[in-house]
Amino acid sequence: MNHPASSVAVLAIVCAGLLAALMTSHLLTPISTDASSTSTSSGYVYLLSTVGACKGPGGYAPCFGGNITQAEVFNCLTAATTPTGCTQFVVNPSNASINYQITVWYPSVSQNNEPPWANCKYQSTGDLAQQSFARCVTTNSTAFVVTQPAPPPL
Repeated sequence: MNHPASSVAVLAIVCAGLLAALMTSHLLTPISTDASSTSTSSGYVYLLSTVGACKGPGGYAPCFGGNITQAEVFNCLTAATTPTGCTQFVVNPSNASINYQITVWYPSVSQNNEPPWANCKYQSTGDLAQQSFARCVTTNSTAFVVTQPAPPPL
């Protein structure tokens, strides 16, 4: 007998395990972290789809946390490989005026001052003066998530 719900649950567990296996553990402080989220067992935190807790000099900015189910999914893998990158709006579902725009370039390697764990970079309207390094992880043939090393435990 076919059980679609259990198949989806198994697939989600397998995908989460593969994501963890793809990432190596480094303990560096991320640009901004949502303190209410816990870090992942792989040592990385995810760029969250929630907006409002983190701000940069230009306004709302990406927050990173440990719950992959809340990760912002970028469905623009092909665009991310171009010089203009993948640009996406991240909007608070409760208040559309709380938002930011982010552009991700993936892959992006061998850049000046790039940490060894990084394979992509991003820039948001929260801090247009700075491009930040990240580790992007492909989730399927068209999509990826953005991660950064988790801060060390307190």
